Amino acid sequence: MPADDTDLENTFIWSEYNDVATDDDTYVQQCATDENTIFLFKDQHTNNTDAIQPYWKGKTSIAPSQSTVYLQVYNRITPGWETVDSDNATAADTEFVLQADIQTNLSDYYDASNWVAFRVYQMAE
Repeated sequence: MPADDTDLENTFIWSEYNDVATDDDTYVQQCATDENTIFLFKDQHTNNTDAIQPYWKGKTSIAPSQSTVYLQVYNRITPGWETVDSDNATAADTEFVLQADIQTNLSDYYDASNWVAFRVYQMAE
């Protein structure tokens, strides 16, 4: 697993950004076997004092009840990834939401340009 928030080797193409921009049951597929599937996303704010509220909606062909799905935020001070939500109960191919509301130590998560990094991952078996 990547130790920092460097962009991943597989990036979205422009049409995939459009696919995930609206809640319309269109998903971007990530395939893996015997490794973690990871989505990295970043959000830019105008300052480093806004509450951080990541929201991810998706589904997976491997049930979270079989292999937990994690939402993490990157802490630039420690540095490292912190789990802020997870799902270990949903069935396969069923839509679910991961989200958080971070209100404290906000400057720990913002970079110098006010970007915050998140990742959602699951071990693909």
